[in-house]
Amino acid sequence: MTEEKTEYKAESIHVLAGLEAVRKKFDLIKLSNRIKKKGDTLILANELRIKPRTISLVKEEVRILSHFPNLEKSKASALSRLKTDRELKIFSEKYNIYNTSFRKLIDLVKKWNKEIEKDPFLIITQKEHDLIIGSLLGDSSIRQRDRNSCFRVSHSIKQKDYINWKYEILKNFVFSEFYQRKRILNKRQIHMINLATRTHFVFNYYRNLFYKNNVKVISKDILNHLNPRSLAIWVCDDGSFSKTQGYIILCTNSFNLKQHKLIKEFFNKNFGLDPTIGYRDKKYYYLRFKKEDSKKLIKMIKPFIPNCMKYKIGE
Repeated sequence: MTEEKTEYKAESIHVLAGLEAVRKKFDLIKLSNRIKKKGDTLILANELRIKPRTISLVKEEVRILSHFPNLEKSKASALSRLKTDRELKIFSEKYNIYNTSFRKLIDLVKKWNKEIEKDPFLIITQKEHDLIIGSLLGDSSIRQRDRNSCFRVSHSIKQKDYINWKYEILKNFVFSEFYQRKRILNKRQIHMINLATRTHFVFNYYRNLFYKNNVKVISKDILNHLNPRSLAIWVCDDGSFSKTQGYIILCTNSFNLKQHKLIKEFFNKNFGLDPTIGYRDKKYYYLRFKKEDSKKLIKMIKPFIPNCMKYKIGE
């Protein structure tokens, strides 16, 4: 049994443009269930001669009405900019969506998204925040696409369990990418796993926090977000442990000397650690923690290190 309610004849030459027209012709739930991954929307649109934007609206309407089955269908489009089920729930607890007009809902959602850009804790947990902060200090990035941004990270296939661990923490967000690929780096083939969320207003906050003129930089504002868990994730991303010397190195290669001095000062003041700023290949700076400081650092971050990354602290 297909999602089509009546026969859709091949000789039809018009394209269904409006959501109301699609409602009359198809079972929206069955239509929505066919959208499993990136690219399915366009395939379905071509197959059924429905505009891709309308297919997206179908998916959003089904998602929203699954949470609020008695809501007027027209209001679903107003709420469609609330991209996660969690924020949909939080928003509905703050505002009476049943008794608020469609136009007013549009205004409230716009206001909500602006608030999220300034305060991500409206919709994310401390654990999610720490993961994002630690990852951005390490290997991750925030990419801006038009109005909004997305969180992206790549790890080698050897760290498959680690990226799955990150995925589980961030699974509240919708992912646009989660796949393996091979790339050539320094004439060597590297097997990577890529993870990327879909764009969301909340990631604009992190984009503005970390990037100046499209370059990731370190600032006091960023370092003030560091705690043992986010530091643990930073070590998992950029750290290495010398078994012979018993110390940890943070490969903070992308930051300049001024930023390293800022990090060193922060570690000293807030964690009682005094890393040495190293320099290699006449272009890269890094941080090395003395043996005793490494022990102190490991004791602090060990509870937050996933088992698959314990080798980063010498286990």
